[in-house]
Amino acid sequence: MRPVIVFDVNETLLDLAPIREWFEASFGGSISASEWFGEMLRLSFVSATTDRYQPFTTLAAHALSTTAASHGHVATESDVVTIGTLMRNLGPHDDSRKGVEMLVDAGFTVAALTNSPPDQAIDQLRNAGLDDLLTSVLTVEMVRRFKPHASVYREAAKRLGVSTSDMVMIAAHDWDIAGAMAAGCGGIFIDRGGRPYSEAFPPPTMTANDIPDAAAQLIGV
Repeated sequence: MRPVIVFDVNETLLDLAPIREWFEASFGGSISASEWFGEMLRLSFVSATTDRYQPFTTLAAHALSTTAASHGHVATESDVVTIGTLMRNLGPHDDSRKGVEMLVDAGFTVAALTNSPPDQAIDQLRNAGLDDLLTSVLTVEMVRRFKPHASVYREAAKRLGVSTSDMVMIAAHDWDIAGAMAAGCGGIFIDRGGRPYSEAFPPPTMTANDIPDAAAQLIGV
């Protein structure tokens, strides 16, 4: 049986370039989008560990406030609204649709699994023109814990009607792949040219240069 494929959304399917450009224009390079995104992830990891769930959009606002303050800036309500609007309207990476289409055409079931709340995730994938390829858009609100908590992947597999051993996570984040594999899933790391896959984690099942490369490897297997 072919495994069910689940994709991370932010950075994996969708390009955060507009966010990076906004940070550069708004803060003159003193704050990077990577720093803000890293702070948002830190908050989500603590949230999952302490069982104090808040939607990713709320954590994004807190992360913006904290990151700005650490550089002597004040994040306004307008800044928060702008970030939210940009996140909902991110475009796909150039390879995203082609790679997902390859998997669908080969008979794979393909879904999304994201830290974004449901309304944002649905808007993101619709606005990026990818929603028609996906059988499901699953979010962490299923268990009110963020990836990479094992419960997220286990609940996703349950809702997709498979065991975790029959599910493969595709993501551009090593922590996401590590979480999925710890829950019993396969994991394909997309090397988007950022930080390398950490040696602190067990190696991924596969590494790919982009989504068509990942699809080709899966189809070959």
